[in-house]
Amino acid sequence: MNRKNKRDMKIKTFLLFAITLLIWALLFLVKLHFWGADGESVVDDIVSNMIGIIPPLLIFDFGLEYITRDNIAGDISEKITQTLMGESEAISAFKDEDKIRFVKNTVKHLVGEESYDMVYAVMEPYITGKYNSRSMFRYKITLRSSAKSELFADADYFRIYESLRYRKNYSGGAALPAKFSVAYIMSDSALDDALRNRTYIFQEKLIINSPELQALLDMTKEQQREFIEKELHLSIYIDGKLAKLEDFSFGEKLITVNYSSEHDVSQKEHDVDISFSMPQKRGVNDFMVSISEPTYAPVIELSYPETEMEVKAFSFLNDCEDSSLEKATHNIDSFEFNLQNRWIYPMSGVVFAINTTREE
Repeated sequence: MNRKNKRDMKIKTFLLFAITLLIWALLFLVKLHFWGADGESVVDDIVSNMIGIIPPLLIFDFGLEYITRDNIAGDISEKITQTLMGESEAISAFKDEDKIRFVKNTVKHLVGEESYDMVYAVMEPYITGKYNSRSMFRYKITLRSSAKSELFADADYFRIYESLRYRKNYSGGAALPAKFSVAYIMSDSALDDALRNRTYIFQEKLIINSPELQALLDMTKEQQREFIEKELHLSIYIDGKLAKLEDFSFGEKLITVNYSSEHDVSQKEHDVDISFSMPQKRGVNDFMVSISEPTYAPVIELSYPETEMEVKAFSFLNDCEDSSLEKATHNIDSFEFNLQNRWIYPMSGVVFAINTTREE
């Protein structure tokens, strides 16, 4: 029983008491006027009536209090049950801090004290809304045996074409800035520092031989820009608007390309479209598709010329049947992972082992 109902019952009790007094007064007047009773007999009657009426009133009042408490306890129990059953209306009645406290206590009860910190640390970003997510995620990778380049000979290089599209939702105070970068990482030793000190909209591993790397470093700025635009075919669209290449830097371990975009930075949702191609050294390589943020229903495709290279796939997507390699579509020249109606959480992904060694 809520506070309003309890207040209504108290009002009814008071009205009952007032009506009883009114009836006593009327009876007193009638008895004096019509029956000529004296004061002593009237007082005796009043006392007798009070003795008769007070016990029922006390019983009713205490009984009301008992019933009220019982109903309140029942309502609380029902509210907790509704919450546990996941009824949104019941849950919305609680404050945010109460909801978080409820989740913490539930997790602690389920996994125990020793595992609580680890489990809740994984859940906390999603409970507090401090995470970004992606949807409409489609990543298409195409391998070709020809490098199609004067600098990178077909005998030593093959080519990778990549197309990545997704819709990104930012939460909390995060936003897609007007200026961002793409990284081509040529040394595993540079990977840690590059990703630790800067956030890139995209990064990829570029494996080339020392002579070709040196040739890139010796290029003029105009030649390096031409390499980015015509050799890598790098283009980025944010909300349908083509981002502008601002500047770039070529190093022995890292190539960084900086862009600016005219998208509305105040918006929390953006469509991102990235496409490029790049030469890659022949041999035994691994190509990793990493899911670094919560991603809904991703589609990951890779195709290759089966007569000229061998490709194997290894999935470390969510530990569920739908994400296993057995559930992927595997044709003679392609792989496709299509996870419908399912969230994939970091760190997850697929590794493709590529063997492009040519027999002499």
